[in-house]
Amino acid sequence: MNNFTNHMYKIGNDICKENNVPFEILQPLIKETASKVAHLSPEKSQTGPAIRNDQKTIKNHLNLLNSNQQKIYKILTKSIQNSID
Repeated sequence: MNNFTNHMYKIGNDICKENNVPFEILQPLIKETASKVAHLSPEKSQTGPAIRNDQKTIKNHLNLLNSNQQKIYKILTKSIQNSID
């Protein structure tokens, strides 16, 4: 499980590098996400465009990613949407 999370950080770092943004800008979000699951279940702490079915934001995100990143994004988006009760 930790390997998957670490790989997502690596992809985030790649995206930051490609856009000349320091990876450190993501640190507050990473910390907030990790601390949420200390008091909420993963299901209740899930936020974002996939859970809201915000197609406009999803499309905008996809346009910012390379082909491989788009594949991963689509798989994760679908998985989140399929997990909604």
